[in-house]
Amino acid sequence: PIFEEKMLFALLWNRNLRDFWRQELGDGFYRRLQALVPYTWLVDPAPLPPHAAIPELNLTDWNQLKELSQKQRELILKVSGFSAHAWGARGVFLGSDLSHADWAAAVDQALARFNQSPFVLQRYHKPALVQAEWFDFQRNQPVTMPGRVRLCPYYFVSGKPAEARVALGGVLATICPADKKIIHGMTEAIFAPCAP
Repeated sequence: PIFEEKMLFALLWNRNLRDFWRQELGDGFYRRLQALVPYTWLVDPAPLPPHAAIPELNLTDWNQLKELSQKQRELILKVSGFSAHAWGARGVFLGSDLSHADWAAAVDQALARFNQSPFVLQRYHKPALVQAEWFDFQRNQPVTMPGRVRLCPYYFVSGKPAEARVALGGVLATICPADKKIIHGMTEAIFAPCAP
């Protein structure tokens, strides 16, 4: 459940925490995480000083997100945490897929809900295409489907606190049809448990 809190990804990219992460994770693992986790910002409506800019975006105010062109909006807004809108892609907005007005409304929503359900902004990376099989019970045969995959690892902690160990218990693969850009537990998806 801790990884439901997407703000952790923004903390991973926070420059002020770089030394902390290197010390706690080791430099190699920290760099590996940064290679795997898309650059993430916490969408905080607090005003920036006039001379400051949001890292990597070169914006001086989150409202400027609304002015980006469709090509510049290869970004995804996601509600973070345990909000009722944080599952099933309900609180997910892919900037390049939205009209200018819908993107502006999503940015306004993210800014307005900061105190109740904060949003994060991430660079959008299109998932790789894979071939997967599922069993069609109506036709009584396996069917191949091109799709995009999301892997959700499940870790378990065992032992007394002083000797506790973390072990990978398994992975849930969610494979959505290739035409879907946002991967979530839709009815058309294949859910496949994977063993370590």
